[in-house]
Amino acid sequence: MPQRGPLIFLAVLLAALLPLLLQVVWPFLTAFILASILAIVMHPVKESLSLRLHHRPGLATFLTTFSTVFVVGIVFVVAGFTITRELTAAYDALSRRSLEEGGWPTLVTHIADRGIDALATRLPVNKEAIRTELIDHMKTASGYLLNNIWTAVGGVTTMFITGVLVTVFLYFLLRYGEAWIRQLAALTPLDPTTTASILKTVNDSVIANVNGVFAAAVGQGLFLGLGFWFAGIRAPAFWGAMGGLASIIPVVGAPLVWVPVVIAYLLMGAYWKAALLALWGSLVVGSIDNVLRPVVVGAREKQHPMLIALAAIGGTYAFGPLGILLGPLVVSLVYALLAEIQKLRLPVVDG
Repeated sequence: MPQRGPLIFLAVLLAALLPLLLQVVWPFLTAFILASILAIVMHPVKESLSLRLHHRPGLATFLTTFSTVFVVGIVFVVAGFTITRELTAAYDALSRRSLEEGGWPTLVTHIADRGIDALATRLPVNKEAIRTELIDHMKTASGYLLNNIWTAVGGVTTMFITGVLVTVFLYFLLRYGEAWIRQLAALTPLDPTTTASILKTVNDSVIANVNGVFAAAVGQGLFLGLGFWFAGIRAPAFWGAMGGLASIIPVVGAPLVWVPVVIAYLLMGAYWKAALLALWGSLVVGSIDNVLRPVVVGAREKQHPMLIALAAIGGTYAFGPLGILLGPLVVSLVYALLAEIQKLRLPVVDG
């Protein structure tokens, strides 16, 4: 009882400072969440490595952090160089063809005319109206791309800074995360069993969602590579892998890889290949993520796949790209809290 007054005062003071603290940490929140997810996934590796190094947690943390960042960095560097090389080859091929046609405007006009002629032979359409509309849309798209070049450059810079912050946060979370969690748990009025149950729910949800992301990436990569192989794309396995890697990005995902291929086929006049690849990418590859991810996540969390799918969609809408992990995590955490509340109420009801 003598501690109630100071405790209330400190709690009110902390509540007043929390908005200011949120403004301070907000620029680093994305990096911290990514590092927290990686720390949860890599924590067993760090513990196993620490045992092998005869309980040297500092060295184990450094090696785990370095290996994680190294592997992720190698993947992105190799992917970036390969994509740049392939895009350069595609651009050179289109440049040679544009010279043969008399320049880029002439090439685009000829391609548009061939597509409109093929459409007009099968449907009663106004060729001139479609041609005007198509050229206007091409000009709009070109202007949009040119205007957003610097935005893309700024995005690459932001990704690099975020990567550095994730590396720093990952090290400290692996090194001191368990101690910080114990200190925070000691501040709550919950008993150790309830606290451990909630923390286990968070841990299982993060691991389940990461497994779901990787399962969907592998599935989409395999089917996209198969579609590229049928379409005659050079290096279909590589582009399938790039599609699987891009599928981690919510909303856009794998279309970042196969849509430019469809556009390239349209520019080359291969309309059937473009149509078949578009159908394969949108109907087959696109449906894998909606089916496989909720099944994998729901199997571990013991929740219905439809609930997990809706949580991922709603989380993406609310939190952006990270929402694909945060949405199911929030739903699982709410479910765990309701279960703990029910357990605390049972003795009262029985009595």
